[in-house]
Amino acid sequence: MRIKSVLFALFATVLLWFGSSGVVLADIPPPRLDGPTTVRAYLYLEDVNDIRLDTGTFDATAQLVLKWKDERLAFSSPDDTPRSWMGVRAERHLEKIWHPVLDISGEKGLSSAVVYALTVHPDGTVVTRQKFTTRPRFIGELIWFPFGRLMLDLNISSMAVDARHMQFELGQLAPSDSMESLDTVLHGNWHPVRMAWVTRTVEYPDLPGKAFPQISLQIEVVHDFIDGVHKVLLPLLIIALASWGLMWVNFTVQPAFSSPRIAGIITLILTSIALKFVLNRELPVVHYLTFSDVLFNTTIMMLSFGMLASCVVASLFTDFSVPRAQWLHRWLRGIYPVLYVVVLVVSCVLFLA
Repeated sequence: MRIKSVLFALFATVLLWFGSSGVVLADIPPPRLDGPTTVRAYLYLEDVNDIRLDTGTFDATAQLVLKWKDERLAFSSPDDTPRSWMGVRAERHLEKIWHPVLDISGEKGLSSAVVYALTVHPDGTVVTRQKFTTRPRFIGELIWFPFGRLMLDLNISSMAVDARHMQFELGQLAPSDSMESLDTVLHGNWHPVRMAWVTRTVEYPDLPGKAFPQISLQIEVVHDFIDGVHKVLLPLLIIALASWGLMWVNFTVQPAFSSPRIAGIITLILTSIALKFVLNRELPVVHYLTFSDVLFNTTIMMLSFGMLASCVVASLFTDFSVPRAQWLHRWLRGIYPVLYVVVLVVSCVLFLA
């Protein structure tokens, strides 16, 4: 009975020590209990695409290699040959040893990872290679749409072991030698301008006071200028020139020209509104004006002014004074482009203020 009591007391002491040290009483404790186990991370980006402004997300596919040392797994090997497992066998063997339990940031659980290989070296060094696909959210204001910058964030966090018993160490990030090489894996109408990754700690709401290690990758991208010109600036410039051209249609000489002039301007108004709605499908619902809103609103205002002014000319021509109608027609076609530029400049100044 005394031996049982001693063993029970010893077992209770071990349990209390584990609890006081902050180690979760899991089936497999971390390799070290006197300090953090260093997990070295290597990240190889394969594809970053589908940057969707309407949902505020992007897709990322990458390979993640983790390396740490667990002396409990050391074994003797005459020629230092490691033991390796691949595919499903690697995942099954991971269940028998301690390994980092990670969460790769993804929206609505749309992240998945597959372990390709597990290698254990004779000195106890463990190496895992996995591939993951995730859909994180990005950070950035869309005020200057169709131009502007976004910050693509990708976070890899420990979910089971806190910073007292595990820490990340940055290995290699690829491609990282130049923005040109990164541009080969970044697809879409965006170009990278900066990339960096750091280690930090985060706290979870249900575990206050505990810090968990995390790797944070940030890629800063800018929207393609040519794409913005093609989508917004060029169509609006053509609409503005077409509306000015309609101002030269002189129905004071031929009254039948009044219908094509007014109908043409109305068609341009409807075209501008339709184009704005199409572009808005790419954007989320925001509480502020964007640069494209300013351009479209200015264009629609000037087209509406041209339509109303043409109706006034038609009214003067048919009901009042032909010379006044001719004078107003000549004045409108001369002042219209100047007034358009002035209204556009004032709108941009108010937008910047």
